[in-house]
Amino acid sequence: MALARILVALSLAATIPGLTPGQALAQRAPASMQGFDLVADGAAPTIFVSAGDAPVVGIAARAFAGDVERVSGVRPLVSEAAPSGRLAILAGTIGGSPLIDGLIASKRLTVDKIAGQTEAYTIALVENPAPGVSRALVIAGTDRRGTAYGLFRLSERIGVSPWVWWADVNPTRRTQLSLGAETIVQGAPSVRYRGIFINDEDWSIRPWAARIDPTGDMGPTTYAHVFELLLRLRANFLWPAMHKVTSAFNQVQGNAELADRYAIVMGASHAEPMLRNNVAEWNFQQRGEYNYHANGPQVLDYWRDRVRINYPYENVYTVGMRGIHDSAVEAGKGVDGVKLLEKVVSDQRALFRDVGKDPATVPQIFVPYKEVLDVYRKDMKVPDDVTLAWVDDNFGYIRQLSTKAEQQRSGGAGVYYHISYWGTPNDYLWLDTTPPALIGEEMGKAYATDARRLWVVNVGDIKPGEKGMNYFLDLAYDFEGTSKLGQRGWLTHWAGENFGGEQAEAIAALLGDFYRLNYARKPEHMGWNDGETVPRATEFSPVAYGDEAGGRVAEFRELDRRAEMIAARLPAEKRDGFYHLVQYPIRGSALMNAKILDADRSFLYAHQGRASANLYADSAADAFRRIKQATATYNAVGGGKKWAGFMDDAPRFQAVFYTPPVARVTPASAPGLGVAVEGSIDAWAERPAKAVEAADTSLRARRWQNPGITNDRLPMFERATDRKYFVDAFNTGTGALDVTATPSAAWIKVARETQPGGDQRLWISIDWTRLKNGETASGAVEISGAGVRRRIAIEARNLPARAGALVEDNGIVAFNADRYTRIQPVGGLGWQRMPDLGRSGHALQSNVALPSAGDPALAPYAEYRFHATSSGKATLRATLLPGFALNPEHKLRYGVSIDDGPIQVVDAEQGRDWDDGVQRAAIASATNWSIARPGEHRLRIYALDPAVVLDSIVIDFGGLLHSYLAPPETVAR
Repeated sequence: MALARILVALSLAATIPGLTPGQALAQRAPASMQGFDLVADGAAPTIFVSAGDAPVVGIAARAFAGDVERVSGVRPLVSEAAPSGRLAILAGTIGGSPLIDGLIASKRLTVDKIAGQTEAYTIALVENPAPGVSRALVIAGTDRRGTAYGLFRLSERIGVSPWVWWADVNPTRRTQLSLGAETIVQGAPSVRYRGIFINDEDWSIRPWAARIDPTGDMGPTTYAHVFELLLRLRANFLWPAMHKVTSAFNQVQGNAELADRYAIVMGASHAEPMLRNNVAEWNFQQRGEYNYHANGPQVLDYWRDRVRINYPYENVYTVGMRGIHDSAVEAGKGVDGVKLLEKVVSDQRALFRDVGKDPATVPQIFVPYKEVLDVYRKDMKVPDDVTLAWVDDNFGYIRQLSTKAEQQRSGGAGVYYHISYWGTPNDYLWLDTTPPALIGEEMGKAYATDARRLWVVNVGDIKPGEKGMNYFLDLAYDFEGTSKLGQRGWLTHWAGENFGGEQAEAIAALLGDFYRLNYARKPEHMGWNDGETVPRATEFSPVAYGDEAGGRVAEFRELDRRAEMIAARLPAEKRDGFYHLVQYPIRGSALMNAKILDADRSFLYAHQGRASANLYADSAADAFRRIKQATATYNAVGGGKKWAGFMDDAPRFQAVFYTPPVARVTPASAPGLGVAVEGSIDAWAERPAKAVEAADTSLRARRWQNPGITNDRLPMFERATDRKYFVDAFNTGTGALDVTATPSAAWIKVARETQPGGDQRLWISIDWTRLKNGETASGAVEISGAGVRRRIAIEARNLPARAGALVEDNGIVAFNADRYTRIQPVGGLGWQRMPDLGRSGHALQSNVALPSAGDPALAPYAEYRFHATSSGKATLRATLLPGFALNPEHKLRYGVSIDDGPIQVVDAEQGRDWDDGVQRAAIASATNWSIARPGEHRLRIYALDPAVVLDSIVIDFGGLLHSYLAPPETVAR
């Protein structure tokens, strides 16, 4: 949340000229001044507004009165009469409210600190403001939105969340409400235009609106709720819904007028120039082709009609042109795309002169989305006063930001960002899983390169994108204050604001784990398919690194349990909101992972001949049913009417949302013993259960195969990392199976974990106190049952290492990027920690202000020390976030050197697979090395360009197993 909002819990705040926009400082009241009673003894003072002030002032005043009633049960009156009563609340706009202007003229109210700032406000107590009034709480805004923001600031002070309506976050009831005597002085926001794009509305908000809105469409009733939410979140801008299922915003009577009453600046998306919704408004029969080259006069008239109707309102016009919907412009062969778009923009700007406006004074944006960026990069000239609205790649990674020259443009720059998307390579329309840490990193680059004119985020249907939307808008309102909090700090404050301070830390930790798990692979992308085809086997390994897939399912299951525990501890009035904002996204993603990964496991276990394969097939189907139940609960919140039909857990009906393919077996008629070891997909069994479709089962299981791994031994046990490994003893038939596990030596320890169907997971570990330092010991565990036995070889090496050291383990050294020994900056710039960012949550980023290196040897670096037990050929695999070079002045390079060897330079953008990278939230690159000897080594990774984000590193001597995530860190204990 914005720092200005957070300070409310501590004191009132003041903005002093010269501070960064959006920031605030505390301004104490004189010790003699008393507070102000909002509600006392069942009564509340009247809220007075001026009749001639902007409509939004009255709207916000009535909303604040409603919030007071939500908390106390007492609703203040809102009046346009002369102030009266012992206590009064006065709200108005400087220059638009005689009440406020009179107080300023009489020097009872000081507003010089906010003079000349947009959307600023002050809140102060004034003694004897009017005849008969002894004290007034005064809210004065520099413009209409500033006044509204001030009123909603008070709502938050009394404990009303911005999500009180949209997520049923009910406030704690109190019979007495009193405010302190401090003065709030809040300056201009960090970003001029801050808003959202309602998009891909076919499955949720549009059918829901058809039920609750008298128009049967996205009409004024729906948009009144949207506009109020924007004001509560200190936003001021909207791209309205625009799919074929929705009428054009400006076609629905009352929409445009309502936006103006709420002081919301209207725009239209990258595909809707000049406020025109083409899919709803372009008439092919009357106007012909939507082709400016072939049918320019008709297209221009179409735009002209909209400008003539909407120019009296506050708008930001999208200029340029794409196709009818989200497609490339139609122009025909041989047409110069650069010249065509330059003419389009020039002709569009001339339309403003037709209504008496100087084009240079009308807010406009040019959005280089998808193919339009390619046109812009061919030296297209965009008028200097037009804002360049840079765009991410639809998955949260901004494709390009302003060069130094572009940062000098009078129109500045902005960003169009996504936390929801319909399109290739795969949608993510169901759950919002974009981490605030990623939003903060990407928008931090934008802010640092002066993209501060307009920020708009695609939020899909608003729900369930509430958290990402909230964080994005908080950054836009107060970038410095919000960004300093980091993901964990912001989530803690957000949780406290919505659910109270007692569970805030627990909720923040819960959501941090939620984002980490889902960033690695979004729920919608768990099918490893193109959305339409049947889901394929995932890359999460059920055999490698302690059962990577099983660990993921277990982590999600634990998240769901923690969410349930927190919900039980919350006051009853908070639980509906908690379910919508926290519990449902966690449960939905947990069940999606269980559904897909249990289906995967059914194939592996069928391949191995386990009778329990059928149980995992059943579990996958059960997870599908439980998702449906969770969604039904979501839609029933609020008594079953308010949100009925809003949540759809299968948007676009993609295959990943349905029951996945599973494998089944015919168990043997009697109990039988099978044994499988960690790392191997092949098991030993005397009488294995028979897979129903053996060929397909084995084909899928091969996805997790590790060449050279046999099923009769475990990996080497190393004292340094002190890992444990598993052996599964399973039943191949029906009936109970008794399993015995006997170690050959006292230094081998065995612990049992019972799994579905009675299978036994035997965790093998080493008692190092029974081995000598430097000793390598061999032994075995003998597993017996159903009259047969199987011997699994064990080998352990007792080589001690300093705790925290990076060491080799089974042919790899693996570590997160922040495991460096030291950081060497240059000129104060270099690598910096980025907590909670990346699949590891322990990423490094090269400073955005870092110049690109000419000589890699002179660049800043992070240094790592590691101990190898191998020598010879090794491959260093670095995993980075799948971002882009900051702008055309830079690349996305890093350099690697081991033991002062030559620096190998890697450009991570070269040869990348974008489709794969954005779904796995990572791009990997490799450099080859020759390690001369075992022992201690020094690795340096150089930051050669700005905004490179390094996530994890693996040095592979040949032991790397197939897995989706990087191996667990090989750090000495």
